[in-house]
Amino acid sequence: MFRVIEPQIDREEDIKAIIETFLSQFTTTEYGGTLLTRPACCFAPHIYGAGKTFLGQQFLAYLNIFAQRERSNEEVFQQLDTCSDASLQSAPQISWKHFAENTLSVVLKLGTSFPDAPYPEFRKALSFNIAWAAAEGNGKTTNETVRFTDAAMEQPTLSAFIGYLLQHFQKQYFFLMIDELSEISALSKHYGELTEMQVEEHDPKYVPFRNFFREIRPFLDTGKVILYLAGRTAEISARLSDARSSKVVLRMLQLNPFNLKNIEDYLNLFIHGDKKLKDWFLCLDDLQDRFVELLKRKIGGIPLILKNTLLALLAKVKTVAYPIINDSNMESLLDSVFGDVERHSATFIVPERVDSSTLLRYQFVLLNHQLGTVFPNDFAITLCGTKTYLIDLVASFGFYSEFIETEVLGSNSQFKIGCCEFILKAHSGNPFLREVTKLLPLSNFEYIPDTSMAKGVFFEFVFMNIFRFRLLTSLYSNSSCIVHSVIPGIFKGSLIEHDNVSYSKESTVPYTLPILKDVSFSFDDYYRKHLQHCGIFIPKDSNSSGPDAYFVLQNGQTRYVVGFQFKFYYESELSRRHVDKEADKFFKGVVKVLNNLPCSPIQLCFQFVVVCTHYDQSVLFPDNESNIVEDINYLTNENVSQSNEAISRSLLRLQLVIVSQSNLEQFLGKENVEALNKIGVASRGEFREEFSEWCKSIFESMSNEYISPVRSLADTNLMEVEDTRGEENVTASSSMSSSFDWNTFLRERCGLSEEEFSVCYSKISRFGRISLSRMNEDSLLELGIRDPSILTKLLMGITKEFN
Repeated sequence: MFRVIEPQIDREEDIKAIIETFLSQFTTTEYGGTLLTRPACCFAPHIYGAGKTFLGQQFLAYLNIFAQRERSNEEVFQQLDTCSDASLQSAPQISWKHFAENTLSVVLKLGTSFPDAPYPEFRKALSFNIAWAAAEGNGKTTNETVRFTDAAMEQPTLSAFIGYLLQHFQKQYFFLMIDELSEISALSKHYGELTEMQVEEHDPKYVPFRNFFREIRPFLDTGKVILYLAGRTAEISARLSDARSSKVVLRMLQLNPFNLKNIEDYLNLFIHGDKKLKDWFLCLDDLQDRFVELLKRKIGGIPLILKNTLLALLAKVKTVAYPIINDSNMESLLDSVFGDVERHSATFIVPERVDSSTLLRYQFVLLNHQLGTVFPNDFAITLCGTKTYLIDLVASFGFYSEFIETEVLGSNSQFKIGCCEFILKAHSGNPFLREVTKLLPLSNFEYIPDTSMAKGVFFEFVFMNIFRFRLLTSLYSNSSCIVHSVIPGIFKGSLIEHDNVSYSKESTVPYTLPILKDVSFSFDDYYRKHLQHCGIFIPKDSNSSGPDAYFVLQNGQTRYVVGFQFKFYYESELSRRHVDKEADKFFKGVVKVLNNLPCSPIQLCFQFVVVCTHYDQSVLFPDNESNIVEDINYLTNENVSQSNEAISRSLLRLQLVIVSQSNLEQFLGKENVEALNKIGVASRGEFREEFSEWCKSIFESMSNEYISPVRSLADTNLMEVEDTRGEENVTASSSMSSSFDWNTFLRERCGLSEEEFSVCYSKISRFGRISLSRMNEDSLLELGIRDPSILTKLLMGITKEFN
């Protein structure tokens, strides 16, 4: 018989957390005894394939492994003195061996067979299924299982029921894993007590989960049950209060993806046939380190994807008499099995709902994965009116949670969003998610709340998404772009337009236009930590004393730091006095930075850009097409320290820019202006109800109206967030456009002079003939072609070419 042995990779921290949580229920009395004071259990809402079920099935096996590691002096399971939880410090300290020898284990899956139990009450049905699973899992025949279950169900109390199970199998503790917790919603159709509302509940779908904890608590009250819950369900994840309301403490497990050492162990311990997996694959031991690193990058360490990848790879190579993987073909072979892995993993890669609100949620997850944002493990987010526990939201797109190590044993209060190359590849191949990964910018706000502030937040969201969209689109389609032509209207008349500031991939690597967040206690600290890098920066916390966003760009020996102040006013208007007050706060912070920094040859240009939907009569624009632009370097003469005075006068420029209504409309586009007008007069209910549709219209307008060349970028797959993909796509674009004779088109068809040809060729030659057919006056202006004579010739040439 062909032998397959899957290894038990180290999950000590998670097993320890389950035991630790069980012990935390008890406190030591003054007489030396123990008292159960607060029922507690563990919960794993991780993605499909993270190893939730395997952990429960192998619980006793893990206990035995850890027991074997214990030293001869009977090393006990205990917490560090730094543990912040007093109940854990005072909990009983018991050896691994003790638990390994005295624990009965049962894994129960909630599913279609659960209602077959001959009891109409949920708790009775749960007890029946537990007893049946305990008998079957411990080798009893069908007749023996029936007799055992009947005897267990005859016990007068739940405590006697648990006692009967333990006495029969001669154990002291009862480990119970309840898997597939999402099935509770379906089970509520069979058990009325799960749908009873004991308190007012705004959403009925949460009721079964709240009642579930009330039904499960008596099991924990026996003091004998070690409970572990698993399964992805937003209803329980978003409502930890459901557990607390039933006086049950719910603790999240880590279940981190495998690290490099884990993957290496997996290769060496997984037996397939008569050989280790490593020996099937690698012709030399020296290749193992690179192979392990490549696996980690491709599959992220998710146990199921790792297993499926290796088995798919094995199917390719095991027909060969000798290992064929070498240094040159290693990555191509892994990539070649991606299709098989994706078919086995589709359930946790593609979201079930395909709508604009799902798109927004995906933006949030993808953004924070790329930024490495650290979240508390009980972080709940509200997007589009729905509150979701972030760990579950992350899992719904195939991302995973990587918990951060802390100094306190058992504390897993923070995590980062992880992902792997295979999952991102699957996303880019999905038509729906490709809208985010290729064409759309990433969301730069944590949530859109249902409050009066939501309108202002939405305005900022729209502005910064379009801003980043334009920058990214041009950044990945051209080696050098003029900022004010990519961002029309906003920088009109400012230093950025006057200096003809350009940017390139080279100038922004490795900080290629990210959106970064951090709490800024002072502008000085914020500048030191973050604003010396290129990118878009959003303060994490609202702070009225500083800008709502920053845009930072290094252009040669000059660094431009732009602070954006957004005001969304429809019931009132912004006054010049308020603008000056906000600008004064910003520039005084700038001067402080100058005083605290050593002298540098870098020229610093700080702009404070005010973007508002309505101004009052005190804000006087020169004309409808112009912004208010004021140089305010007088502040340097008054406030710069003497030591930096000389260098500051030559290397520091300060400028206030107030964006006019017409230039804001030019930047936003007509459809978004209309959407913002609707938002301005919408009630809270209308805002909540229509939010997804407004998001959808913005997404569509970004890809359809603002920048016509964007459509050509989509055709040639230019738009990518990762640097490597961007480089690949630019190469692809060049090869595609090379087939079109731009030289003949510009010189003969359009009749451009040599000087005019040199102006145009570098701006449009990267596009192909299909893209050219879609260009109009607006798109040519966006590309920086502004000479009326050249525009006329180009448009006539395009007409001749395609008519």
